[in-house]
Amino acid sequence: MSNETIQHRKPVGTLRQFHKRIEIDKTEYDIRCPTSGEKIDVLVASQKAGDLDANNQPVDYAAGLRFLARTAIASLYYPSSSTHVFTQEDMPTVKNEPWLEQYGRDFAAAFAGQTVAEARGNSEATPS
Repeated sequence: MSNETIQHRKPVGTLRQFHKRIEIDKTEYDIRCPTSGEKIDVLVASQKAGDLDANNQPVDYAAGLRFLARTAIASLYYPSSSTHVFTQEDMPTVKNEPWLEQYGRDFAAAFAGQTVAEARGNSEATPS
């Protein structure tokens, strides 16, 4: 019988679903899909800041940029890791970065997740 203590790891901080690898200033980063909980955190923070209306639409262009910055922060990771590059406290700085608009569609797509058609893939029969 062994005297070793068994240590169990809690399954937190696991890798999020990979969306796309990008390059910013000659350094690679991963865009990963946020979890439902992370998406709610972004929405709540945006609502609390007055950036979203009752339909969760940005109230103006500046609010839209702040929302996009929050989605980027929730989605941007160091390559092949579960470590975020930024925290939500970095939002005022991130919203002014040129790469935010350059990769904005990618951050938005990762935040939105797969559409039903993307999830199905090519599984449906092609009409003849």
